[in-house]
Amino acid sequence: MNENLHGGPDTVLTFTCGPEPEDIFSAVYEACLFSMSGEGAALEIEGENFQPSLFARYLHVDRDEKKARQMLEMVRRRISEEACLGAYRASLSFAQDRADAVYRFVLRGFRVGRGVTDRLQDTAVCRVFELARKAANESHLFLGFTRFAAWDNGVLFARIAPKCHVLPVIAPHFAGRMPGENWLIYDENRRKAAVHPAGGPWYMMDTVESGWEEMIRGRETKEEWDALWRTFVQHIAIEPRTNPKLQRGLLPLWYRKNMTEFLR
Repeated sequence: MNENLHGGPDTVLTFTCGPEPEDIFSAVYEACLFSMSGEGAALEIEGENFQPSLFARYLHVDRDEKKARQMLEMVRRRISEEACLGAYRASLSFAQDRADAVYRFVLRGFRVGRGVTDRLQDTAVCRVFELARKAANESHLFLGFTRFAAWDNGVLFARIAPKCHVLPVIAPHFAGRMPGENWLIYDENRRKAAVHPAGGPWYMMDTVESGWEEMIRGRETKEEWDALWRTFVQHIAIEPRTNPKLQRGLLPLWYRKNMTEFLR
């Protein structure tokens, strides 16, 4: 492997990967392995849509779920549970540098050990926890903002459009709250869905194949149920206490795109 990776003394080796957490941790596995061999002082991992550099050599890492799981387990055992959770949540962020941030944090953690999570003055540590916090905050918001509607076949369906990849975080919550229901949460930004069969475990599926959007549009909730829900929300509102500015602060406009009570 090593003899094919060097392009000269001034060449920077850059590992590239896809946008999913499994892609990122597969690349982190390979990059950490390379770096710890003592043969790569300048390493970067870039996610999707990176800007190529003239003085860099690129090596793409395909997804390997076994290596991704091993990487997370190594972080948990060699650093801490907190570090593992922070790195994983950071990988769910929408920031373009999330893969590089996770890699640098993990590498620093392997060198420092458990105490790395207390070094918030460290740029690598600060950045990964900043991304993790943003992903966790948005996931928490979607626990309340997600709206389900019943299809004719009894399946509960929700459409969301989050900035971060919140499905892996919110799906276990709804699986625990609605274990006896067939439900589906569709992330239209990433074209992925969390699917939960009644009485079984939830799973993730890609929906990039043609016909998925048409199928959803053909089954989405009836207009009379939407109108009934909006009427209920308007009825319980107290007009003199209406504060649009405060409401926008607590519930930004972009979150309302798929919330039944704001649809017209």
